[in-house]
Amino acid sequence: MWNSVMTRRTRNRTAALLAVAAGSVWLTGCGSAPDEAEQTAAKWDTVDPCTLAQDDDLAPLLTQGLTDGEPVQGAGRTECTWGNLEQLNVVTVSLASAPGDDADTLRTVTVAGRTGSVLAESKYQCIVEFDSEDDGTLAIEAKFGLDAVATPDSSCDRVEPLAEQSLSRLAWNA
Repeated sequence: MWNSVMTRRTRNRTAALLAVAAGSVWLTGCGSAPDEAEQTAAKWDTVDPCTLAQDDDLAPLLTQGLTDGEPVQGAGRTECTWGNLEQLNVVTVSLASAPGDDADTLRTVTVAGRTGSVLAESKYQCIVEFDSEDDGTLAIEAKFGLDAVATPDSSCDRVEPLAEQSLSRLAWNA
């Protein structure tokens, strides 16, 4: 399933990101000093995805109670899942080297200055993905389960605070 979810956008996007990166390098040489407190961006394969979500980030999404994250490693990705699978109330944070094939983007969201692609959205589920050309891909999937009946928020807005904190912890530049 992740092969279809973790997707490569278009070659035009790659060209645009390269142009922005080249412009950033050029502007850096124009007398601006780097911020000493600036964090170094973490590569997808150097981070434990279980460290990207804290209890405060997960509590609004896991109505069946907080659990310890369960790490999973696969070819070209790592992930961590929290929640109660029997109640269909789980959150999964995944990191991958790069997305795979093209997939339909329902809409885009801007979180922490970075544009993300919403790949699935209903009152029962949200999948949002953020790409970093150099550092990898962050995907967050939330299944709201029985809570969707009581809280019928049919958007990925509920996931945005977790995405913001995860991107902040990764220190990926927009």
